[in-house]
Amino acid sequence: MNTPPPSSSSPPPILPFSCSRSPSRRAIPSLEDSSEMNSSTHYASRIQPSRKYTLTRDDDPLDLLCRHFNVAKATLEPGTPLPSTLDLHVLRDAHMPSHILAVFDAPQSESDRSPSYSQPIIIIPVHADLYAREFRSSILPQSPPGTAFPVPHPDPSFPSRQVVTLPVIPTRVPHAPSVPLLLLFGLGLESRARILSCALLPPDVIGEFPSAPVMAQQMASMCTDDQLRSHVSFNQGLWKNILALGPRDTHFIGLVQTAWNATVEARRIRQRMSTTANGTTPPLLSPV
Repeated sequence: MNTPPPSSSSPPPILPFSCSRSPSRRAIPSLEDSSEMNSSTHYASRIQPSRKYTLTRDDDPLDLLCRHFNVAKATLEPGTPLPSTLDLHVLRDAHMPSHILAVFDAPQSESDRSPSYSQPIIIIPVHADLYAREFRSSILPQSPPGTAFPVPHPDPSFPSRQVVTLPVIPTRVPHAPSVPLLLLFGLGLESRARILSCALLPPDVIGEFPSAPVMAQQMASMCTDDQLRSHVSFNQGLWKNILALGPRDTHFIGLVQTAWNATVEARRIRQRMSTTANGTTPPLLSPV
């Protein structure tokens, strides 16, 4: 569903998120840290609920987030100025979100700080109280005490249908595509571990969890270069988002950390394999 912004709305200011832990100062977890890997073994039951390592169209993290908050998914076309508020269609009059995060990637360099809406913007419903409880960063503005949260009201264009009008919070993050998955699990809205595991690892690798060395060897052997690049990019981005936004769920963090460890090592193994075969080392992705 495309939801056009009101023509009279002025773009809201971009609120920088606050990071309780800086990605630039925290070392990437290493497979060589045996204490770290041993501590992750108790996460195995969380990532292996069954042998069914497949996803369906109904498992899309953004769709699931919207359904949890009882609103329909909305999109904004690239280049569309951000409105200060946006109407979301209500699926059922139940638990409503309080805000919309308009999520897009942070600039690649510190000198590029001007807002850019030419890139895809992900519209994510969120509830301020739930976010404040489950995350350490402060990306949502504080409402004065006694402020009422938005409630559904009839759609002026279709009186038989309800909408909820929500304030839009532009949010720069290290990796926008992985934010719906981060919020879905970081807010505690989803517990089906196959959704998380299938997003992080190839299906044939999940069964080796939590042995990161074995998972890494499997990924290096079975993935094409494009597949490995995709996993490196997504898992790296998700890990950077975790460091920036600070979810409190240590079990979730441990699962992502183990998958990221395995992915980094798979890249190293593939590079060593390429060096042995060709005598050169073609980079699969820029070093972390």
